[in-house]
Amino acid sequence: MSAIVNLSQLHKDHGDFAERVFKMSGQDVRKCYQCGKCSAGCSVHIFNGMDVSPNRVMRMIQLGMEQEVLNTRSIWACVLCSTCTARCPRDIDIPRVMDALRIEAKKRGITQKFKNANVFHDVFMNSIIKYGRVYELGLFIGLKLKQSGNLFADLEMGVPALINAATRLPKFPPKVKNPDEIRKIVENCKRIEGEK
Repeated sequence: MSAIVNLSQLHKDHGDFAERVFKMSGQDVRKCYQCGKCSAGCSVHIFNGMDVSPNRVMRMIQLGMEQEVLNTRSIWACVLCSTCTARCPRDIDIPRVMDALRIEAKKRGITQKFKNANVFHDVFMNSIIKYGRVYELGLFIGLKLKQSGNLFADLEMGVPALINAATRLPKFPPKVKNPDEIRKIVENCKRIEGEK
């Protein structure tokens, strides 16, 4: 049984949410007219990775359902493949919207229901900050340790993948010129984000 939503009250309290999403993402979700092409082509939604379809996420933003949309699993399940964007007749870049919603949810600490939501982002960014670019083998190991705490979890599947990766990927972290410049860029981005 679904909860009753007072749309008039939502619009009164959060009517500017679509405008704020526009400022965060550069995408005007108000242009969406609910054709559903994004959801029809979304492989994550089709295989039940999302609790709310992409077109419903767009509609929730339009209606000002701020807390509800930030608490969906869908914004974290989106893999940013851009299939939805390619299908959208209104040229809305939905992955950019999803990414903006993730950033907003993370700022507000709405990630506790999604245990590993930030793990990939954190491990990926730490690799860039430390080495100046992604160290793939380190990324794989870091993800396994942070997600399960056990490098040998899923051993049957992991060993062939690790052997394959070890033969194709560099065994040592990359060396880039001026890694301090990369750190400065990341620090500036964090500072700018903090000023918003």
